[in-house]
Formats: sequence, structure tokens, C-alpha cells
Amino acid sequence: MNDLHNYEFENLVATRHGAVLEVRINRPEDFNAINHPTHRDLIRLWRELRRDTSVRAVVLTGNGKAFSAGGNLKGPRMSAGQELDDFFRDARSIVVDLLEVPQPIIAAINGPAIGLGATLALLCDVVYASRTAVIADPHVNVGVVAGDGGAVVWPWLVGMARTKEYFFTGDKIGAVEAERIGLVNHVVEPDELLDAAHGLAQRLAAGHTRAIQGTKQVLNAILRDTANTVLDLALSVEKECFASGDHARAVEDFLAQQAEKKKGA
Repeated sequence: MNDLHNYEFENLVATRHGAVLEVRINRPEDFNAINHPTHRDLIRLWRELRRDTSVRAVVLTGNGKAFSAGGNLKGPRMSAGQELDDFFRDARSIVVDLLEVPQPIIAAINGPAIGLGATLALLCDVVYASRTAVIADPHVNVGVVAGDGGAVVWPWLVGMARTKEYFFTGDKIGAVEAERIGLVNHVVEPDELLDAAHGLAQRLAAGHTRAIQGTKQVLNAILRDTANTVLDLALSVEKECFASGDHARAVEDFLAQQAEKKKGA
């Protein structure tokens, strides 16, 4: 059995509940936006879980008001260079290594799940959403291709036509609509969210481990094949948007618009 210290991270909080590990993305002051240290925390989490047979199910959620606001728009802008190369190498590992985690992962979307935040939640095996949650992939609205892995999973959940519409517009989807179109499994009241997610996680943890994990492996082979088809291209064209300066200019415009809205409020 792995010791608990293996699950100590800079921006994740992990708590054991018997054979269930609850993991919270823990940057609530920034709506759990995923910066470089959080990238690396997630990659290490996925790899630690693969080695820990004492954990039989995982609940993934966010601290505070958001699941995750996605990429960290408030961080420094990146252009071509080693930092950008490392960032996109990590971005690939987050998706590929998540698909290799043998334990069932239950996402509990407690608030906004945006961009990479949505990708992380939807790549989990079963998704519960608070009635107040919203989901969106607005990469295009900040001048980049939706390349962080959303293209791997959204078409399988809601079909290609809906995926294109939501990716081209970046429109937000409320929890009830997300359940209707198959993007999430269950919508519950906010104060019932974690209990519902843990209830399923405990049930699966008490089940036949080899059979459950083997079934997940078979089904995730479909997503891994999709990742092999689209992920490298998606990340490559997204990286071009960073290197060209399109993303930096779009973010500056976005932040300026937000500042104007605050002045007018």
C-alpha cells in the first residue's frame, strides 16, 4: 500500500476514504485554473494511481466555487521556446496518462468546468454535476484551437455536430442541458453532489476490481485510439496559436473587456 505522502501536491488536495481517494483541485482563489505546477501535479497523480492497488476508485472535484476554469489566463504569456515545448508536452501527458489510470474515476463538477477543466471532467468515467454547474470549451474565444483533449471525448459523448457548434462558439452549457444531451451522467443538488459521487465510488471500490478495471481498459481503448488519431494534431495547431501571438492578443482583449464590465457594474 502506498503511503499517504505520495499524494501530497502543490495544488491538489487528496484525502483517503477507505479504498476511495478524493482529489480536489486546490486553487480556489483563481477558480482552480490549471497553471504549470497543477499540470505537473495531475501528471504525477495519474502515475501514482497506476501503482497504487490500495485505491480502487477516485472522486475528482474542485475546491471552492469552480471545478476548474481551465487554462490560467492570468499567467505569463508564452511564445515559441523551451517553456512552450514543455507546456505542450505536459498537456499531452495529462490526457494520455489519465486514460491509463486503471481505477474508475468519478467527476463531481461543483461549478464551472471550462476548457481544460471540462476536458478533465469529461475524460473521467462517470460524471456527476451540480445543478448550478456550467460546462464550456471556449478555446476559440481566446484565440486558440480546442487542442487540449476535448476533441478526444466530446464527439463520443454528444456527437460531432454538437461538438462543432459548442467548440466554434464557446457557448456555456448548463448542467440540466448537459445531462439531456449526454455530456454528463447525473445532475444533483449542490449539497448532494459529493455524497452522490462518493456513493458510486464506494460501490465500485467494493466491486470486483479486476472485472471493473478490465472493462474500463476495454472501453478506454476507444478513447486512446481517438487520442492517437487527433491529439498530436490538436496540440500542434493549438501550439501555433500560442507561438504566433494570437492567443496573447486575444487574452489581452478578453481581460480588457472584463475590466470594462467591472467598471460599468
